[in-house]
Amino acid sequence: MNGGCQNHNEMARKRWKLLARALHRNKEETDQLSEDIISVRRITSFGLMNLRQLENISNDLDALWFEYSTNIHQETFSLKIRHLIKMITPVELMGFNNTGNVCVWPSEEVLAYYALCNKEAFDGKTILELGGGMTCLAGLLIAKYTQASNVCLTDGNISSVANVRNIMDENGFKDSSRISCAVLKWGNMGKSKTLYDIVLAADCLFFDDGRSDLVTTMWASLVENGQALVTAPKRGTTLNKFKAEAEEVGFVCTILEYYNQQIWDRHLQLKAGNINYDEDIHYPILLHLLKPKSQ
Repeated sequence: MNGGCQNHNEMARKRWKLLARALHRNKEETDQLSEDIISVRRITSFGLMNLRQLENISNDLDALWFEYSTNIHQETFSLKIRHLIKMITPVELMGFNNTGNVCVWPSEEVLAYYALCNKEAFDGKTILELGGGMTCLAGLLIAKYTQASNVCLTDGNISSVANVRNIMDENGFKDSSRISCAVLKWGNMGKSKTLYDIVLAADCLFFDDGRSDLVTTMWASLVENGQALVTAPKRGTTLNKFKAEAEEVGFVCTILEYYNQQIWDRHLQLKAGNINYDEDIHYPILLHLLKPKSQ
């Protein structure tokens, strides 16, 4: 077995170990869960976002609430995020990848931070986030802090979408016509004719069997000259396989390892000082996809 396969399998084991823990926890473990959430982020986070646990919001007994915040160019950005503490059943895990339910992965954090560093790129644009998981962190921050004309947050899991709706309400988007949330399974666009200027996806390249559907969904969702921003680790050949398939349908693809100074500096710090840090499975690469105008 080659190194790429070993890294891929090791990451899979770690994620499913997290899910296995979630299957067995109960409400008596709330205090310990709070500590676990923060410690998990210290291990897997890029440290770009600060976390602060909030007091129970609206007597919400099914979740813990955290404030995610960051400072960029002397401006503070923050968002209230809801993390479920209820048991995740095997039924909820079957049929669709549910790994995004456990925590915010580094690729989501990095994509959100990158978007805030480039706010003007979203002004006047329509935005679609695919596979946003339980938080849709990047899409929500874009909706809150940019002049995007419309933001649609999606995931293929109904529980994730319900949680994102709770987050939207708590962050003042309940009656907003600029932001929406819906269940969207890749490859199943139906009769929707809505096209977007920018598509976002964070850490959505994990499973090989979803690659083709993700590529076709991105292509079908974008206007001509539209672009997709994808953050994901290389994970052996996973990212390159996605790039190759995207190019087959017509995308012009660019892989960027250096795309933000703060993110790069943090990457170098982790690489030099954390023996558990493996850039192949931990460092989110930015993949830019352009849907060219028809000839």
